[in-house]
Amino acid sequence: MLTPITKTQAAIRTVSFSSKQGNTFIADLLLIIVIAFMFSFNGAFAAGSVSSKEEKTSTTHSKEYYKAVKFIKANNFKDAISLLETLATENPDDADILNYLGFSFRKTGDLVKSSHYYEKALNINPKHLGALEYQGELFITLGKIDKAKANLARIDDICVTQCKELRALEKAISAALNK
Repeated sequence: MLTPITKTQAAIRTVSFSSKQGNTFIADLLLIIVIAFMFSFNGAFAAGSVSSKEEKTSTTHSKEYYKAVKFIKANNFKDAISLLETLATENPDDADILNYLGFSFRKTGDLVKSSHYYEKALNINPKHLGALEYQGELFITLGKIDKAKANLARIDDICVTQCKELRALEKAISAALNK
């Protein structure tokens, strides 16, 4: 059975190089380039994960974390904050927890704490798409459209395609500008 790599190798050799004796080196080189390109995207589509440190901050979470997310989805920010603050004490380098704390505080109107947690999350993972989007929305609330646009540019640099965070912040900026 042919694997995707052996299929790619066979295709490359068949297309142009196998008929010329001694030119398999070029075909092998092309195969290595194709494989390197394929594996260079490993994890790149996860929310901002680029390095092993950043991937560590957005891996699996505890049941309590998912319970806090459920509270957020139900607009129960007070209970979410209580749970997330406990989790942040236990996991001070988890950018996802800090991002949700920032989000929850923003939704309760505590913009100072919201800003604090977004900054902490982005210090841990500068490419955290959620934190960049939500911080951009905070900037809009504060009337700092230029800073929101800067976050939008950062998200655009990170996203390979038009990711949901990019679209959401674009929409929020557009709505703020059209008021």
